[in-house]
Amino acid sequence: MSALTARHVWTYRFLYFVLGLVLITLKLLPLNLAAGGIPGPDLLVLVTFAWLVRQPNVVPLGLVLILFLLADFLFQRPPGLWTLLVILACESLRRRRLTMTEFPFLVEWGAAAMAIIGMVLLNRLVLWVLLVDLDPLGLTLAHGLVTIVFYPVVVGISKYIFGLRKLGPAELESF
Repeated sequence: MSALTARHVWTYRFLYFVLGLVLITLKLLPLNLAAGGIPGPDLLVLVTFAWLVRQPNVVPLGLVLILFLLADFLFQRPPGLWTLLVILACESLRRRRLTMTEFPFLVEWGAAAMAIIGMVLLNRLVLWVLLVDLDPLGLTLAHGLVTIVFYPVVVGISKYIFGLRKLGPAELESF
C-alpha cells in the first residue's frame, strides 16, 4: 500500500477526532477503572503521539488544539497549559519523525517517553510556581509511567485494528 490518498487522510482525521471525543467521554464517565489506586494512562495523548509518529499528516495541529483544549475545559484543568505542552511535544516528535523512520520501535518509544516525562514535569513545575494545589508527586509520576508503558499497546491497536502503519522516508517526502 502506497502513501495515503487525500480521501484516506481525511477519513483518518475524522476517525482521530471521533476517537478523541470517545476517549474524553469515557474519562468523564464514573466507571472507576483504576486498579488498586494506580492511575490510568492518558489515552488521548497516546493516540495522538502514536498516530502522529505513524502518519504525521493525519494529526493536524488544529485538531490537536481543539481536542486538548476541550479536554482541558471538561477535565477542569488550567485551560491551555496541558494543550500547550501536548502541542510542543507533538511538534518535537513531528520534527524528529524523519530520523525515527530508520530506527527500531524502541527509539520511537523512547522519544514518546521523553516527551511524556517532559510534559508531566513541566506541567507540575508550572502549577507549582502558580501555587496550585497539586496531587502527590508519586501519583503524578505513576500516571506518567503508566502512560509510557501503554504506548506499545496503543501503537499495536493503531497498526493492527485501524491499519495505520509507519510511513517510510520516501513516502513522507511526497507530503
